[in-house]
Amino acid sequence: MLIAVHPWDIDGAKRAGLRGGWLNRRRSQHPDFFRPPDATAETLGRLADELLNAAGTSS
Repeated sequence: MLIAVHPWDIDGAKRAGLRGGWLNRRRSQHPDFFRPPDATAETLGRLADELLNAAGTSS
């Protein structure tokens, strides 16, 4: 799993078979030409919760 603020980093992780979380503090639009993240949030705590929920685990 990779947590990043840059969409290109998440794209690389997804292409390598990892899960990716986007820390989108600026509320930016994710570029359509990159693979989408598994979860997106504006804070690290919320992103962790989103990823745990996606995995079927609660915090």
